[in-house]
Order: sequence, then structure tokens, then C-alpha cells
Amino acid sequence: MADDPKPTISELVADSELMTAAIRRGVREELLAQARAGNSVPIADNGQIVWLSPAEVYERLERGASSSAGESSQS
Repeated sequence: MADDPKPTISELVADSELMTAAIRRGVREELLAQARAGNSVPIADNGQIVWLSPAEVYERLERGASSSAGESSQS
């Protein structure tokens, strides 16, 4: 069985679904790290900057709301 060649960096970057998933994962990990440290985080919510407490970060990540922490409510 021959090894499949690994995708090039250009091919990986061109895969928008892969990149979106990686960015979402990274944002989620950093939000959790900040919440664990007891830090509030700023987000954009309906065009306004608001600060989420650690409890609010956990709540939004847990419920997986469409306007989750780290994403703008407006598209």
C-alpha cells in the first residue's frame, strides 16, 4: 500500500472548510483559556463591543449559540 502524498501548504490553505474549522477551534481554545484565568473577553455583538465575563463565555460556548463568543452576530 503506497503512502498518499501529504497535501501542500497551498492546498491546505485553499481548503476553506479546513481553515474555518481550524480558526474556530483556535478561538474556542483561547476563549476557554481566558475564562479559566478569570479574564473577561471582548466580542462584537450587533455592531457593539461588549465584554463577556468568564461565566458568560462558558455559557455561550456550552450552548453553541449562533452568535457565539468570538463571532459577530452580524454576517
